[in-house]
Amino acid sequence: MSTKTCFVIMAIGDQEIDGQKFTYNDLKGKYDDLIKEAVLKARPNLEVVRADEISLPGTITTDIITRIMHSDYVIADVTFPNPNVFYELGLRHACRPGTVIIKDKSGPSVPFDIAHLRYVEYENSTAGLKNLASQLSTYFDHFDREPARPDNHLLELAKLTSYEFQNYKKAEELPPEVQAMMGLLGSPALLEMIVRQQSGEAVDQAEMMQLLFSNPSVIQPFLTAMVKSGDLSFGNLISGNLLPNK
Repeated sequence: MSTKTCFVIMAIGDQEIDGQKFTYNDLKGKYDDLIKEAVLKARPNLEVVRADEISLPGTITTDIITRIMHSDYVIADVTFPNPNVFYELGLRHACRPGTVIIKDKSGPSVPFDIAHLRYVEYENSTAGLKNLASQLSTYFDHFDREPARPDNHLLELAKLTSYEFQNYKKAEELPPEVQAMMGLLGSPALLEMIVRQQSGEAVDQAEMMQLLFSNPSVIQPFLTAMVKSGDLSFGNLISGNLLPNK
């Protein structure tokens, strides 16, 4: 079983609220000793990563965006009014469910635009760590039970209105044999000649070759399938005998 992942979004560089300054080391300590510890108490086998563990502080890279897009869970600490945090939270909300918003109880109020969303308040203490771990465990269990259930306003509205997101997934390529059959269905005259030949009737090989090569969308998968199956050799290609007689 593959290890599930949890990406932590939070302010990383020096911050200031109401004249009180918080250094990088202060925030790193909160992450290591409280947030990450609480996550691992809730789910010991999770892979937990913060942005500065895969990128330079203050930068948003492909690695970070990939984590935002694909992590099973994302925890967003919105204690500080940090633009990077809210940008990354917005990206996650647009991608998929599975996000827990948290904030330090001693910090400022949650911004209006996300105030309607559920969030977990924590205290930076031993009791606070235990309580945060318990609530995270509850959220993780909920996400596991209903992985597709929207957890933010954007996804709720998308579901309600049947909004169709841009689909960048590559279409699965059909096997050559299937492509060949689809091509034959698009050329009734050629299909008829093949059926006649397979029934033992003599057909004009030159006419069959002309029909095949007049339509590249038919011949390309047709030849690919035959080469793959061993039914086509250079000799019978030259002779025009593309299909084995019954």
